[in-house]
Amino acid sequence: MIKKSYISCLSTDLKLFPVRKAGFKMLYLLCKKITKTLKNQLMSNVLTKQVQNKVSRYFLHLENHLSKPESRCVREMTTGILKSGTVLVNKIATGICDNISLSQTTKRFRNHYNKKNFFQKLFRGHMNSVKGRICHGDYILFDGSDIQKKYAKMMEGLDYVKDGDKASAGLGYWLMDVVHFSKDQEMTPLLNKLYSFDHGAKSENKEIMEAIEEVEAIIDKNVTKIFDRGMDRPICRDFIIAGQGNFNLRLKKTTKLIYKGEETPVNQISRKVPLFMELTATKIKKSKKHKVVYECGAIKVKYKIKNKEYALWLVVTKRENGGYCWLLTRSPRENIVEVIKEAFTAYGFRWKIEEYHRHIKSCYNLEDIQIKTFEGLQSMLAILTIAMSVIYSSLSSLHIKLLLQSGVKTLNKEKMDELHNFIYYKISTIIKVLLAKMTPRAFLPQPEIPQNDGQLSLALNYEL
Repeated sequence: MIKKSYISCLSTDLKLFPVRKAGFKMLYLLCKKITKTLKNQLMSNVLTKQVQNKVSRYFLHLENHLSKPESRCVREMTTGILKSGTVLVNKIATGICDNISLSQTTKRFRNHYNKKNFFQKLFRGHMNSVKGRICHGDYILFDGSDIQKKYAKMMEGLDYVKDGDKASAGLGYWLMDVVHFSKDQEMTPLLNKLYSFDHGAKSENKEIMEAIEEVEAIIDKNVTKIFDRGMDRPICRDFIIAGQGNFNLRLKKTTKLIYKGEETPVNQISRKVPLFMELTATKIKKSKKHKVVYECGAIKVKYKIKNKEYALWLVVTKRENGGYCWLLTRSPRENIVEVIKEAFTAYGFRWKIEEYHRHIKSCYNLEDIQIKTFEGLQSMLAILTIAMSVIYSSLSSLHIKLLLQSGVKTLNKEKMDELHNFIYYKISTIIKVLLAKMTPRAFLPQPEIPQNDGQLSLALNYEL
């Protein structure tokens, strides 16, 4: 007869042996940590595969507008930018883990991005690839920025530009940015064009008008174009108003409009506009929310171009204990309340493009770019725009999963606000980690299998 022995693990025993109780607790915590680590690793692998599928799907659309060598170059450079977090060509080439030498890889890249007008081919291909995501009633924002190259001497087309952050002038380049915003506040960078008055650019007005024409030639949807007051100058203003479609233009206080048959500056017109409506905007400073109340009103005005008058709305907003803001808008709506709300919402996207500028300059070191030729600089900016479109738009359905389940700790306070603010700094960090062991070959476009492959399917009955 075999005697069975048992070990008592009652709570009274644990009270008598505190060391054993502490051991069980440590074992439990260790098992919990190992389980959590394994779960994070499993989810990380799943998310990496999902990211791979999303990126591959984007390049499947883009390759229709490029040759095979060009498509391969763009795919590899985009992957290198996402992995390395920089626009330096040597580091991009190191990140793709190619079988050939580093110098041969950079030379292959250089042969493509130095092609004449290659950047235009990239931008048009990119906009044709993403235009299916743009819907009627969405917003497209045009804004100017700059790149500072304080110590550069040999780069082509260097010009004296004003630093928007420091309010000082120095060597660098001017930028024209175009970004799409959906009604759900999803961002898609469309255009990021570099120009210099020392290298062919005739005027800032012409660059703005060319950017508008470039976008309108491809994006054939009824969208609202948004412009800051930097574009409130006679030539640009006339071009915007005389064009087709809705727009939202912030005015300077000296701009004159026709009100009651007379041309009057907007700062004088605003005194006669009743501010009957209050709207609240939420601004985030140092991770803290601040609510700002605006008093709003609107009135119908006219603007005259070559003996032709255009009927428009002037929306006036006044911040509590602050100054006025004048928005000239063309809207299909007739209700004054709806016109005010739409103009207020549309101009609110203006601040997100400033965050976009900071993002590409801080996370991807845009101002460290080192390419001698002007064509190469423009092509690199086009490839960076494609990489940002992947992060902002192509992966938008995975953003919450990436923040919560990737295993990369980017949430500091683990509050809901961190999932709805400008999350793209965190997403960039997560993508770098997930793609660390992947090569560009993993993002080869996989053709979609058509549901109807043309094969006959016959139901035959034989009667004997």
